[in-house]
Amino acid sequence: MTNILEELLVFDGAMGTMLQEEGLKAGHCPELMNVDYPDKVIKIHEKYLKAGADVITTNTFGGSRVKLKEYNLEDRVYEINSKAVEIAKKIADKYNKYVAASVGPTGKFVEPIGNNSFDEIYEIFKEQINALSSKKPDFILLETFNDLGEIRAALLAAKDVCDIPVICTLTYEGDRTLTGVRPESAAIVLESLGASAVGVNCSGGPEELLEVTRKICKTTCLPVIVQPNAGLPVVKDGSIHYPLDGKSFIEKIEPYFEIGVNIFGSCCGSTPEHTKFIKERAKDLKVVKRDIEQVSTLASREEVVNIGKNYIPKIIGERINPTANKKLAQKIKDGDFLIAQDEAQIQVSNGSHLIDVNVGTDGIDEVNVMKNLVNLIQKNVNAPLSIDSTDKNVLEQALKNYHGKAIVNSVNGEEKSLKSILPIVKRYGAGVIGLTLDENGIPNTVKERLEIAKKIVDRCIEYNIPKKDIYIDPLCISISTDNNAAIETLEAIKVIKKELGVNIVLGVSNISFGLPSRSKLNSSFLSMAILNGLDLAILNPLDENIMNSYQAASVLSNRDQNATNYISLNSKKSISNPKIDESSDIISVDQLKKLIVNGSYKAINIAKKLLDENIDKSEIIDEGLIKALDIVGQKFENKEYFLPQLMLSAEIVEKIFDLIKDTFSFDLKTKGTIVIGTVKGDVHDIGKNMVSVMLRSHGYKVVDLGKNVSPDKFLKAAKEERADVISLSALMTTTMTEIAITTEYIRKELPDIKIIAGGAVVTEEFAKKSGADGYSEDAVSAVKLVDSLI
Repeated sequence: MTNILEELLVFDGAMGTMLQEEGLKAGHCPELMNVDYPDKVIKIHEKYLKAGADVITTNTFGGSRVKLKEYNLEDRVYEINSKAVEIAKKIADKYNKYVAASVGPTGKFVEPIGNNSFDEIYEIFKEQINALSSKKPDFILLETFNDLGEIRAALLAAKDVCDIPVICTLTYEGDRTLTGVRPESAAIVLESLGASAVGVNCSGGPEELLEVTRKICKTTCLPVIVQPNAGLPVVKDGSIHYPLDGKSFIEKIEPYFEIGVNIFGSCCGSTPEHTKFIKERAKDLKVVKRDIEQVSTLASREEVVNIGKNYIPKIIGERINPTANKKLAQKIKDGDFLIAQDEAQIQVSNGSHLIDVNVGTDGIDEVNVMKNLVNLIQKNVNAPLSIDSTDKNVLEQALKNYHGKAIVNSVNGEEKSLKSILPIVKRYGAGVIGLTLDENGIPNTVKERLEIAKKIVDRCIEYNIPKKDIYIDPLCISISTDNNAAIETLEAIKVIKKELGVNIVLGVSNISFGLPSRSKLNSSFLSMAILNGLDLAILNPLDENIMNSYQAASVLSNRDQNATNYISLNSKKSISNPKIDESSDIISVDQLKKLIVNGSYKAINIAKKLLDENIDKSEIIDEGLIKALDIVGQKFENKEYFLPQLMLSAEIVEKIFDLIKDTFSFDLKTKGTIVIGTVKGDVHDIGKNMVSVMLRSHGYKVVDLGKNVSPDKFLKAAKEERADVISLSALMTTTMTEIAITTEYIRKELPDIKIIAGGAVVTEEFAKKSGADGYSEDAVSAVKLVDSLI
């Protein structure tokens, strides 16, 4: 079936738009129509099939337990989802076409962005996909996801439940998702986890998604799918309309036929007319073959690291390792991980491309500590992670919770190591470092190291781990014990790379163990290793000597082409930019502000000390907390920060506000009271929740009424709480009209109260026409709007 996805395919268009035409009312569960009105759903499917769709999509986008619970239908997951596939297959078989079982996001964020664990989200998707797969659809379609952590859980659930090909699409705002995921990162991570096709849907119209799609096409060899909306929505006669009809849509989508996309469909606002135009345009087309560079990659949510002979060698920062750091070991034992968060940021600031995370110390629960540390670091550190452990349980917990594509450090030539570690590496799509040692220790000769390396590579390939994800460490022992150690290791680098065609990684500092002035030896050895073909160096990026050698050797070995990296690091502009200092123990309001901006929980400790020193509370709040959030907000607006960084800083500020309230016997004056909720009939709340967090962190009292809130509940809460502002949220075109209805209802009794509106489908024009006093497009602008109204 996977080969079918390599052909030119046309998917259907919007289901929600068509359901409304068939009588779906606001506030009613769309998925329940599969059971209560199957003929109407079949009618929609048939319209798309007659228009030329090769694949129809089941009416199960909100079919998870979480979404169905909004309608008190959480116990009917199997019934609703299996019925949807059954009726879709019934009509698809008649036309000899295919069925894709739709799975949408839960609306919840996975740790560390949200409070839901990987396991919780995984089980939710597993239940739905089990129901869908029971009726044997041709594809599982994971669509309209924002969060890489959540779609990873869904994809792994699908792979565990069935062997049906899985198609994955995310939705983007500009060139990032809501949580800051780059399209290149998404493509790399999802391909490594076993997706059968990747792409983008919803988001905007064809013009808005072109560059995102182009980046995906340049990154992955997988089939690429694109399903744009019928343009950006506009207000017309008091409701939302999508401007592109079928003819206009196909004109806008024309560039996609040249970049290698082979699966086309449409999303919000589209109809069978759009499908008809796509089919007519695509019927004589041949899929454009993409020439994709076969490069080794690792990725975080926001960054991609390319590794190989055509790229500058990369650095793995080695400093989060309690074995060589007694202070770190003690802090980990004490449950204080802030030092590790600081170390990660410092190492990235000083040039690390990857961060090694090792928690191996006595007297701790390594599995739990590793999970906590991985979640903490990935909150605000963009560099991909190297998970350093030989314990399969520790590795699994780390890889499960990491939102990117990590590298495992390490496996070796022992049979028990290979059997234990490689299945986990494969399951989570990681890279793996193979150490050239076995039961007999580290061999002395290059030949013996090559033999172990070959064994590791062969076993990786048996587990279907691609060669580009295998990194061999030929190891080095100290020249203080073997005068020939450096020469043997350097020769092993050349031979293993030539014979096996894999990337080479090396822990550089081992060469100087037991000798004085180790930095001199380490830096010289690194230069030699780079010249011999080293691709990844595990080292201390705070060692100036070794970093200077790294920069110079990369240029001299022609790995830093045109000396691009060298020049950028040694120009006057870069020299004037200070790196993050190791010490963040300065006690000042300015330091507090800096730590909040950097998303460091150390800010909480600084705040405690400032309070102990009786620093004026208003100064802490105004000059520290609020100014920090202003900077974070500006970075968010400038696309330097994204949702995870925004929420992290807001969370830290909230904790400090609580600390101030708890420490002193007075009521901290709030800036005002806000009543917020999602309007009647709307069960989405991601945007509303972000606004609530940001308003609280800026000193407002927030009364969150939740989802599906009726006008009378808004009015009652506003009266009881003596609210200054009511904030209305709507994320569905079917519920947008409730903003005007609610506003009119409230103003009859509270004519002077300020009302603001926002949400994914809401525009400023619509908000004003609905009678609102203001509109905000995101959480940051919501705070500014409220500030201006109170």
